[in-house]
Amino acid sequence: MKKLFLSLVLLFSINTFSQECYLVRGVENNADVEGVESNRFKLGVKQITEEIISDKYDICDGGTPIDITIMSIEAPTNSVSLGPFSKVRKKTIVKVKLVISGVEYEGVGESNTDVKTTFIELQDENLPFEKSSFSNALKKSLLDVISKI
Repeated sequence: MKKLFLSLVLLFSINTFSQECYLVRGVENNADVEGVESNRFKLGVKQITEEIISDKYDICDGGTPIDITIMSIEAPTNSVSLGPFSKVRKKTIVKVKLVISGVEYEGVGESNTDVKTTFIELQDENLPFEKSSFSNALKKSLLDVISKI
């Protein structure tokens, strides 16, 4: 009888102190991203989200579902030109929303990119200079959201 009681206490304590498990179920993109395939974009965001969440929580197949929505991606540009020389700063701002068990959490992340040019024209004014700029801003916005959970 004592063994049964100790086994039940041990089982209860394991369940009580175990960390919650999550599953990134879906990614929705409300932002306008030109030149990037939708499925590739969603898989990349899902992978980054799982990576960030796994630092604090467990990821498993039967876990609490998390739905992520990219609310907006902004990339305002500031530039200064003097003759053939110019300096361009692009700030990438990513706003995300996570829904966990019906509760919404929002986060914002920013990443700056500076470019100094001489007689070079930057073609795309809508997307960041580098893919890593979006990735850094996304990671910062996810860290902001996770800190609110």
